[in-house]
Amino acid sequence: MPLRRCQHLFVELDQAPRFAFDTLLTGGDGMDRTPRWLAYAAHLDEPVPVTLDQLAVLQAVPLDWTDAAALHASHGEAAVQALLALGLLISDADEHAGWRDRDQATRDIAWWTPALMAQAHGGWRDLDIQARGEQGLMLSSQQMVDAFGAAPEPDYRRAPEATPVALPLAEPNHFDALLQRRRTCRNFDAGATLAQDDFSAMLRRVWGALGTRTLAPGAVAVKKTSPAGGGLHAVEAYVLVRRVEGLAPGLYHYLSMRHALEPLAALSPDEAAALAHRFVAGQDWFEDVPVMVVMTARFDRLFWKYRRHAKAWRVVHLDVGHLSQTMYLSATERGLGCFVTAAINDRAVDEALRLRPLREAAIALVGFGPRAAEMRTMELDQFDPVDLGREA
Repeated sequence: MPLRRCQHLFVELDQAPRFAFDTLLTGGDGMDRTPRWLAYAAHLDEPVPVTLDQLAVLQAVPLDWTDAAALHASHGEAAVQALLALGLLISDADEHAGWRDRDQATRDIAWWTPALMAQAHGGWRDLDIQARGEQGLMLSSQQMVDAFGAAPEPDYRRAPEATPVALPLAEPNHFDALLQRRRTCRNFDAGATLAQDDFSAMLRRVWGALGTRTLAPGAVAVKKTSPAGGGLHAVEAYVLVRRVEGLAPGLYHYLSMRHALEPLAALSPDEAAALAHRFVAGQDWFEDVPVMVVMTARFDRLFWKYRRHAKAWRVVHLDVGHLSQTMYLSATERGLGCFVTAAINDRAVDEALRLRPLREAAIALVGFGPRAAEMRTMELDQFDPVDLGREA
């Protein structure tokens, strides 16, 4: 049976206390404070504890397929089998197919290793913010101030002894008015259906391709209404439809080059509602929105150009931010409420959309639709204007 070591591996010295029941039996406080080494591999969902001896074995194992018998002869069968059970060694057996496919993605795509580890181990699957709030596990603003002190001041000065140079105020125009109306909506009309014209316009304005330019055979840059690193536009839009005129509830993939929807899964209204709740990690103030759009990163396209680049993973998050702001302005212009959140159960989203692990993954989620007439959850519709200390 051939074996190989996983392509990427990070090791952390973990000194955080952890619960240990056996210490209670010996008069301890139930906490184990023994330092330990944790190994992070991109194909594993969680880090695994390892010994220094095991790390020495891993260091000696090639990245390419090697006969297990040769490894047993060099390092001992018990040591090799222990690493195989942890998932740090991978075999060609059927039971390792999932690990093997995920590890293969890290070999096929020129990931920068720190970004790969952050992507692989930074996801949520079943977090429910609403449930945590009901259990008293979410701190209020006052409780945070009481526990941690006041937040750093918003009026940030680097040279407080210097006199600020006042800048002239431009005459406000219609764009200024649009920007002032832009805000995050946390109260959507649960009974409203989004008009097809609004839905179509939003997708076209934000995620639709305006044109392309061939830079070389096999290298095509895309032009949209938002900027993107390298002109790649390595962000895809997946739509969870709940209440849209002329569309059945379900999951769709937006084809930006065609301005069309690719059906992925039909859903009942109850199934769509449950999926929405899970996608936004139980943020119940977003659940009444008629449309959610998941923005995913296509890492194969991104790292095709920016190979093992330390900035590329950051760039795709900036791309999602640009698209979100375009979405906000477009929704505001059409009189719709909207939101963006990165607090999502991204692993659950990836599974629901059947994304190929570590080749494409959810980054953030937006939603838009008619606002509710009644405000049940606080929004920043009311705020104290900044006093510039001079006439406008």
